Order: sequence, then structure tokens, then C-alpha cells
Amino acid sequence: MATGRASLDPYNLLVTDKPAEAFLVEPRPLDDVTAEAARIGSAAVTAGLQLRLMGGTAIFLTSPTVRRAPYARPYGDFDLAVAKQDSRRAAAFLEAAGYVPEKLFNALHGAQRLNFAHPDGRWPIDVVVDEVAMSHRIDLRGRLAGAGSTLTLADLLLTKLQIWEINPKDLGDIVCLLADHDIADREDPETIDRRRILGLLSGDWGLCHTAERNLHGVIEEVARRTPVDPPRDPVAQATALLTSIEAAPKSLGWKARARVGERARWYETPEEVRH
Repeated sequence: MATGRASLDPYNLLVTDKPAEAFLVEPRPLDDVTAEAARIGSAAVTAGLQLRLMGGTAIFLTSPTVRRAPYARPYGDFDLAVAKQDSRRAAAFLEAAGYVPEKLFNALHGAQRLNFAHPDGRWPIDVVVDEVAMSHRIDLRGRLAGAGSTLTLADLLLTKLQIWEINPKDLGDIVCLLADHDIADREDPETIDRRRILGLLSGDWGLCHTAERNLHGVIEEVARRTPVDPPRDPVAQATALLTSIEAAPKSLGWKARARVGERARWYETPEEVRH
């Protein structure tokens, strides 16, 4: 006979297959949100979870330029991405780390997102499952098991480049990624893998169009807020990436959609993808 929980919890996320006490993680969040993000990210790697930091705090941890004027800013939360097969264990892990699950939300939407709250309400944690779905979709399947505690630098960049209604904060994050890391045809902890960027943009005209727009926005942002002694020139990096995007072979689907252009909308709004 079906139970009430079966209908409320179709993805069985309220029942975990690993007890919370099995995770070697302190159950008390740190006072500083960026230090706490680093703690959670490191502990997730140690626990063998395909659970990685993304968003602003991930860029804070990987890109030192964002910690200095004119781009230094406060952070009010942090975000994670998890592989679907690890979502139940990740839920248990975050509870073991001291966070309170939003049980109804997680039961209803756990196939796409999980929400957790600081035990004292100081900040939330949003966990996306398998993909980032905002203005565009960035598929993360098979990309969440690396040695680092964050998404790869290429994926961090893509999650910012895909934002249609981008703001100065997100443009600043892109500037700092480009100021601190080389772009090359390889993937390692300190390099933005151009192959990953071009592989997605060359098959999706809408994502490509938004990314190109934002790279031009980066050039304008640097004119307004110039980094102090950056290791690399973010304008030169953005310009070189734009050149690579333009030169890259495009799929038939990309070319067909390009003929339509802006006559049809090519992005989603947060309201449309919010669950």
C-alpha cells in the first residue's frame, strides 16, 4: 500500500543510505561564510562525494583578485552542485555538517535542487543536481569528481557567462577568473579549459550569444573597475576567448538557430526555472 511519504517524497530523499555520524565532519558551521564554504568543500572531497562548490564563494577560493579592491565584496551564502547518484549521501553529509534541510522543498524538488539552512539562519545553501539551469543549462554530469573542492575553472566561468541579466557582481567574478588563470586547451586546477568552453558554445547558439555579450561586458567592466596589478590582463583574455569562439566550428543546430537570431528569445528567466 502506498504511504503518505511515498507521494510526498518521490525521489526518496528523506531517507539516506549513510547515517550522518558516518561522515567525519564537525557538526558546527564556522562563523565566516567563505571559510565555511571552504570547510564544506574540503570535507565533501574527503568524504568521496561528487559535491562541489560553485558560484561566488567558489571564485573567492580559486581567484585571489576577487578578494581585493575593487572587486572585494561580502558573501551571504554559498552554492553547491551534486551528482544525482550522490544526492542522498550529500543530504546526509550536510546534515552531519550542522545544516537543516528544507524537508518539504527537498521532497518535492530534490531531483533538481536541494535547500539547506544554517542552524541559526545565518545563510542558506542551494544545491543543484547534475546541472545549472538558469538563463541557460550547463550540464555537469561526469564533471563533479575532480580533486578540487569547486567546479572546474571552465565550469565556474560558464556558470557566470550564461547569465543573461548579468550584474556588476557577476561581471566582476568573470574579470577575476580571467585575471588569475590562463585559458588553454587543457584541464588542470589552475587553467580554464578552452575546449570545454568551445564545446558547449559551439553547439548552442543561445548560450554562445549570451556568453559573447557578457565577454564584451567584461571589457566594459574593466574600464569601470580596473583590477590592481592582476597576474593576467582580463581584457586580453576576454578578447582572445571571443576570437576563439568566433573561429570555432559550429554545429548544424547552432547555425540553424543563428539564422533566427534574436527574433525568438534564446534564454530563460529565473522565474521560469525556479522550482
